[in-house]
Amino acid sequence: MAKRSTKRANVPVEKAPVALKQTMTKPISSYTDPEHLRTLMQNAKRMGREDIWRQAFDQLCSLEGATQTEPLDRAFYSTLAAYEQLLTQKNRRATRASRTRLKLKGKGVVACLEDWAKSKEPPESFELLVANGMVEMTGEQLVLTYPDKFTPEAVAGATARLATLTTAAPES
Repeated sequence: MAKRSTKRANVPVEKAPVALKQTMTKPISSYTDPEHLRTLMQNAKRMGREDIWRQAFDQLCSLEGATQTEPLDRAFYSTLAAYEQLLTQKNRRATRASRTRLKLKGKGVVACLEDWAKSKEPPESFELLVANGMVEMTGEQLVLTYPDKFTPEAVAGATARLATLTTAAPES
């Protein structure tokens, strides 16, 4: 066969971008291994999927308190897991909230939350969770969710701290 003597011009042809249709092999709520969830979070972050990252983050946090029977304890352990995961991301190495865990072991959940709510300065956990848009996971929010478990001073302190967020927010 003879070769064609006419060459085709190398004109770039504009193609429509390929739509990535990615589906999850299983729902995020069915994951029970923290390492698998952390891997999923890394992949979601890399691909710019904040929605998947947040679902995996929430599932990871809920696993921490899954063994607790009391709703307050379960929510506290989820808050603690969220704080530790954000610390780990911030420090780029595994970071535990060791002082909080010591206080938890010695005094219990209610005493930890009371101390956070009554403190003059906001705890680091509060600041880190708020900075990442997770106000609903703060200890102060837990105090307001279960006010019957806490002293009136703790409830007032939590209310005042959360009120500073609404006054500090820019007006639209």
